[in-house]
Amino acid sequence: PPPPPLNNASLSLSGGGCGLLIILSWSHYAGGIVLLVHVTSSSCLCIQKYCEIMSNLAAATLRPLRIGMVGGGTVGGGVYDIIMGRLGGSSVDTTGQMASSSTRRCVITKICVRDLAKPRSFHVDEDKTTLVSDVSSILDDDSIDIVVEVMGGTSLARTVVLEALKRGKSVVTANKALIAEYLDEIHSAVEQSGNKDVKFGYEAAVAGGIPVISTLQHCYAGDIINEIGGIINGTTNYMLGKMAGGANYDEVLKEAQDLGFAETDPTADVEGHDVRAKIAILAK
Repeated sequence: PPPPPLNNASLSLSGGGCGLLIILSWSHYAGGIVLLVHVTSSSCLCIQKYCEIMSNLAAATLRPLRIGMVGGGTVGGGVYDIIMGRLGGSSVDTTGQMASSSTRRCVITKICVRDLAKPRSFHVDEDKTTLVSDVSSILDDDSIDIVVEVMGGTSLARTVVLEALKRGKSVVTANKALIAEYLDEIHSAVEQSGNKDVKFGYEAAVAGGIPVISTLQHCYAGDIINEIGGIINGTTNYMLGKMAGGANYDEVLKEAQDLGFAETDPTADVEGHDVRAKIAILAK
């Protein structure tokens, strides 16, 4: 039997006109919260409402996920705005689109950057987030649940990812070059952590707006895939489309750079390095 609760409370909710009665009682123990549920319903609509209520309650009772972000450039700024705004990490929603109340809140508690004095292109909520210049202050912080790597490159980034996993922290990255070269080693580090809650997420590495990686991992596990085809580099897709209409290569490259589609150094895109990494990831 469970130990006697330190505190006890109950809540009754009835859904108007649908015969829904939910009785919730939760007990606070030293290790957390135990939620006891009794539900009676006369319709599927009531069950749907019950699930919605339970989902919202579950999110409300969990503490926010604490995130350490490595890198504070353009990509890092976008990630910060979404997490601290839309996912409720900050009191100010900079995106104008708050997530559902059933989404667990997240907060970026630390950002590791090279130069602490460098001006940032995004607003940092200093009440919630600390800027640091030593990545070990994130890796050694036991309160941090997830490390988000947005620094780029493959040398230091590899060390950060492997060390974070080794210390029981989940990792999220969209670093294509890193994943393409070291994915097997990273998966081994996840397994060797011995913690089923430790995950490595890299969905945004290929077709960031399309869940292609999770689809291949989970929906086609028993299938044999012979071929994957598609457009997986937006920069060259834009350029080739313009060139098919008669545009000059140098002119359309300059246009792509001016529009922000291509980097100042476009080598990774126009010489195929980006596509090569994405193909390697999809093949694995």
